[in-house]
Amino acid sequence: MVRACLAAAAFGLALGSSAAAAECKGTAQADLNACADADLKRADAAMNAAYLKLMKRIGPQAQAALKEAQRAWLPYRDKSCDLEALGTEGGSAQPMVRAGCLTALTEERTRRLTGYLTCQEGDLACVGTLAE
Repeated sequence: MVRACLAAAAFGLALGSSAAAAECKGTAQADLNACADADLKRADAAMNAAYLKLMKRIGPQAQAALKEAQRAWLPYRDKSCDLEALGTEGGSAQPMVRAGCLTALTEERTRRLTGYLTCQEGDLACVGTLAE
């Protein structure tokens, strides 16, 4: 029962994580896994674009700190999603559950990186203004 609930929740997460998910036509698990993977690839590309844009805007010290933070964040994201997919381990839905989690965390990271590009003047915690 718990696995069925997890699979249903992951299915909703995978399908609701981006507008492109609505294009998923298949209902077989392999199709759902492929759609979740495509969503993850789109989210990852968006995050990488925001990261590169921010890196071009900030100074060397901030670049080094951002690079270090991103390198630390990636394993955190991956391990967090390994944990969330644990309940489906060995099942055909595991790739979808894991990809849905990765997509959600990647989209959250993209929002944060994008926020650094658009913060208000005077925001002392704004990475996007660190041009030292």
